[in-house]
Amino acid sequence: MIYTVTLDPMLDRVICFEELVYDDINYITEDQKRPAGKGVDVARVIRELGGKSISLGFAGGYAGLEMTDLLAAEGIEADFTRIKDETRSSLTIFQRKKKMQTLLHTPQPVPDQSEIDSLRAKVDAIPDGSSVAICGNIPSGMKQDFFAGLIGSLKQRNIKVFFDSDREALILGVAQGPYMIKPNLFELNRLTGSKAAQPQEIKEVVKPVQDNVEYIIVSLGARGAVGFSKEGSYHAKPPRVNVRNSTGPGDSLLGGFIFAMTQGRSFAESLRTGVACGTATAAGVSDAVCTKNDINTIKEEVIIERF
Repeated sequence: MIYTVTLDPMLDRVICFEELVYDDINYITEDQKRPAGKGVDVARVIRELGGKSISLGFAGGYAGLEMTDLLAAEGIEADFTRIKDETRSSLTIFQRKKKMQTLLHTPQPVPDQSEIDSLRAKVDAIPDGSSVAICGNIPSGMKQDFFAGLIGSLKQRNIKVFFDSDREALILGVAQGPYMIKPNLFELNRLTGSKAAQPQEIKEVVKPVQDNVEYIIVSLGARGAVGFSKEGSYHAKPPRVNVRNSTGPGDSLLGGFIFAMTQGRSFAESLRTGVACGTATAAGVSDAVCTKNDINTIKEEVIIERF
């Protein structure tokens, strides 16, 4: 079974108006609500490809209940730890006539120690031999070594950890030796203190990291992704697409890669699948991840080069 861990999931709401008129009644023409978060989107891609996963994390208040219900309606199983604080929400106000949007965010919840311990107990109960994707940031008020602690304990039980975070949480997590990491280029350069840009430069930069991490994928936006392992170094180049969604491709790449690897595919083939998923999401509508049909079509056009 695949599990995803996201400490800061969010309930996204997008409301649309033709034009917002101040000091008057405005009628909403479209209203959408959707759970969000890096691990949530990873779970969506796994489900789209035919896999199953269980989402872990924090959920609080009515927003947390609604987020959980919406995920269930999508066919995604969640076992969130209930907290006293309200799950964070994002409200996007879009004016069609002006093609203008305004984003509003509620504060991030701060779990207390008993709530953190409850989540840790759920993670400790994950069956041996499972696969776990740990994604996103660590909320303020929690120690930045929380992910590192999870990685260390999961590894002891033969659980493969796919890790996607940034800054101190990434540095501390990598030291514990996760099975795989997926930074983008900026995150990799922060991790290593380098300024790598081209595949060959990245190959040199990741060599010290490979002492602790078996598989490394660095996402490069429109240039696809480069992957490094004992099986070889590969550059997966996607076809050119019109980008309509710039916020979810990295999570889709990770979801596709995890699904393929847990199905026994080779590293190169899993990388190809991940890049196809990321590209399909980039080319899709802004409130959805990739579809299986788009993934299969794009996958045929992804070029894998060993270097």
